Amino acid sequence: MMTLRPLGKSGLCVFPLAFGTLTISPMQRDFPPEKGAELILYAAACGINLFDTAQLYDTYEPLRLALKKRPDLLVSTKSYAWDRATAQEAFDDARRRLDMDVIPIFLMHEQEDMLTLKGHREAFDFYLEQKAKGKIRAVGFSTHRVAAVDYAPRYPGLDIIHPLINRTGVGIPDGTRDDMAAAIARAHDAGIGIFAMKPLGGGHLLKSPAEAFDYLRGLDCIDAVCCGMQSQDEIDVNLRLMEGLDPDAAAAQRTQREPRRLIIHDWCRACGKCVERCRQGALSIQDGICVCDQQKCVRCGYCAPVCEEFCIKVI
Repeated sequence: MMTLRPLGKSGLCVFPLAFGTLTISPMQRDFPPEKGAELILYAAACGINLFDTAQLYDTYEPLRLALKKRPDLLVSTKSYAWDRATAQEAFDDARRRLDMDVIPIFLMHEQEDMLTLKGHREAFDFYLEQKAKGKIRAVGFSTHRVAAVDYAPRYPGLDIIHPLINRTGVGIPDGTRDDMAAAIARAHDAGIGIFAMKPLGGGHLLKSPAEAFDYLRGLDCIDAVCCGMQSQDEIDVNLRLMEGLDPDAAAAQRTQREPRRLIIHDWCRACGKCVERCRQGALSIQDGICVCDQQKCVRCGYCAPVCEEFCIKVI
């Protein structure tokens, strides 16, 4: 049976499976706040206590509704703030919209390497000040890149990293999954808490979820795995997989039958590499962005590894 475990030396304890709210956000499934809160509370009733969000995701409202009934839940939010003024705005916005006096985890969003970490230092120092005042419990950053994780042990004040890692390494633009795993292990050995993201590769590993979770369970350097989930069945199935157990067959079948579609986020650079890779002719560049013909797309996931910006997801 899974129990809470320390998130590095942050002082926080987390359930091995965390809930990512991007999936229920307006950027993806666009759940009404009440429906999102209901799913969050179901996950909490199953033992999940860490819920990831970001200023960008616009999921503060479902979390606020859930927190009314479960104020003990840990929320991790992220911001692209780069200086004191933007950090203050992001911090105040989170406290107001979540109706939380103390933010459990505040992260710098999508750091890339030593240069971006140094470039965001003013914002990070503001978060450290709020931590010293008891208004934030732990601070850190999220990243898709090995370079940022590799530099983390040399970045003063860091409690937590939220890195992308999965069985195939899809979404890591500057190395392999083994490169990322090695960098994570070094950071974890330095006392930094690790909760991983994208265990199913943004939906591209949905056809082999057991193997995806088995890989991450085998990494002792990961304290928790954060997964976007959009139904009670997905929560139930992922809880079993995270424990190394077979999921309920009926629930697993329902999740596999769930209609899926490929989406391309608006930060696409229209490089055309995915268009060249697609054997179905489902992708094309239109008006400076890649678009998908859902009638032709077979959700094979072959396009994802060539997208350096990790714009392509299956939801």
